[in-house]
Amino acid sequence: MKLPLPSLKSLCPVPKTPSLKVSLVGAMLATIGATAAIVYIPWAMASKRNVNTMMAQVNQEIVGATKQEVERLFLSAQSAQQLTQSSFQFIELADLDKQEAFFLSTLAANSDFTWIQLGYADGDFIGAQRTAEGLLRFHLRDWNPQTRKTDYKIRSYRSDGAALKLVKQESGEMKPAFYAPERPWYQNAIKTSGKPAWTVYVYRSTNTPGMDATVKLEQNQQTIGVIGVGIELTQLSSYLQRLKGERAGEAFIINAKNELIASTDSREVMPDQAGHTQLQLRKFDQAQNSLLQFASNTVQTQQVDLKQLKSWQRYAYTDPETGENYIISLSPVGYLDWVVGTVIPEANYLMEINRNKQILFVVISLFVITTAGLAVLTVDRIVARPILRVAHAAASIEAEKFALDSLTPVAQRTDELGQLARVFQNMAKQVYAREQQLKKQVQELKIEIDETKRQKQVGEIVDTDFFQDLVGKAQTLRKRNQSRMSE
Repeated sequence: MKLPLPSLKSLCPVPKTPSLKVSLVGAMLATIGATAAIVYIPWAMASKRNVNTMMAQVNQEIVGATKQEVERLFLSAQSAQQLTQSSFQFIELADLDKQEAFFLSTLAANSDFTWIQLGYADGDFIGAQRTAEGLLRFHLRDWNPQTRKTDYKIRSYRSDGAALKLVKQESGEMKPAFYAPERPWYQNAIKTSGKPAWTVYVYRSTNTPGMDATVKLEQNQQTIGVIGVGIELTQLSSYLQRLKGERAGEAFIINAKNELIASTDSREVMPDQAGHTQLQLRKFDQAQNSLLQFASNTVQTQQVDLKQLKSWQRYAYTDPETGENYIISLSPVGYLDWVVGTVIPEANYLMEINRNKQILFVVISLFVITTAGLAVLTVDRIVARPILRVAHAAASIEAEKFALDSLTPVAQRTDELGQLARVFQNMAKQVYAREQQLKKQVQELKIEIDETKRQKQVGEIVDTDFFQDLVGKAQTLRKRNQSRMSE
C-alpha cells in the first residue's frame, strides 16, 4: 500500500507576514526612531567628551595655579633668606635691640612669612613670629648647658600705622627645653654646607606644618649658627580653598613620603601625635576626608611612585559602595618632592549634562510619539486605506460580490493609487463582462448539451425491440380504425 506523500506546503510552511498597514506603520516608526537616535546618541557622546575635557581643564587649572603659588613662596623665602643672611654682616650679633628691630621690620614687610629666625651654635635662639591674630612676636630663648634648661622672653607687638606698639611681654622656662642645634631646620642647613636648605616639619609654637628656608651663617670661617625664614603651610591650604571656590572636589599637596603638606580640607593637615612631645606630619592614608581617601587608595592601588612622577597624570576611581566615579590627577610641583593633586567627583559635572540629557530625551520622546501618531494617521488615511480598498475589491471579485462604486473614492485621486484604482476598475469591468459572457455561453452550451442528450435518449428508446413492437401495434390499430371509419 502506498502512503500519501506530504504536500510541499507542509514541508515548507510559508511564514505569516504582517499586514501592509502594520508594515508601513512599522517602517515609519523605525525611521523616526532611527532619526531620534542619530540626534540623541552623538549628542550624549559629545557631552561626555566635553565633561572629560572640562574636568581636565579644571585639574590643570588648579595644578598650574598651585605650582605658581608654591614657586612664588619658595622664591620669596629664598630671597628673604639671602637678604637676611647678607644683612647680618652689618648687625652686631650682641646687639639684641638691633636684631629685634631688623627681624620685626623684615617680617612686617613680607606678609607671606611666619618666621624669621636665627639659631646659634651654642643653643640659643632669636626669632620673629607672625601670629594668626596679626601680632608680631619677638622670641628670645636662652639655652643653659649646665642645667639643660631654656628660659624664654616674648614681646608681642601690634602694627600701629608705620610703628609697632608693644602690647604684651612674657617670660619663663620653656618646656620642653629648646636647643637650636637639635632642630631639623638647623641640622639640614649644617648638612648643606653653605647652600640653602628646605625643611618641612611641624612648628612647636603653633603645632601646624611649616617650611623653613635656612642657611649656615659663618663669620671668620666659624659657624655662628643657622639663619632662615619660615612659612606656615596653612596659607597654602587657604590658597587651595580660594582656588577651588565653590567647585566640588578636593585639592591637596603631598610629599614623596605620602605626608600631607596642604589641603582644601585644612583639618586634614593637622599633625598626629607621635610619642609624647614630637608632632609629625599627617600621613596621606590617615586622612578622614572621603575624597582624600579615594586619592590615597588610588596612589596605593596604582602603585604611583611619587618620586618618579615627572608629568601630570590622570586616574579614574570608582567608589565600591556608591558606584560613583571620581577623576584624580597628580602632578609634580617642581620644588622638593611635592606633588599637587585633585579629586573631582564626576557626578557634579555630569549633573547638568544628565539634566539636559533627560530634557532632550523627554523632548525627543514627545517628538517621536507625536510624529509617530501623525505618521500612523497619515499612512492609514493616505496609503493603507486606499490599498486595503483595492485588496477588498479583489476579494469581492473573487467572491463575485464586487461593486464598482466601492473604488470610486480612490479612483478620484490623481496619484499612483488613484491610477491603480482606475486600472483595477477597468479590469473589474472587463472581468465582469467576460464573466457574464462566459455565463451566457455556458447557459447556451448547457441547453445544447441537454437537447443532444435528449435526442440521444429518444434514439436509444426508439431503437429498442419493445419500442418497435409498440410502433407496429400502434400502426395496426391505426389501420383498423381507418378501415372501420371507411365502412
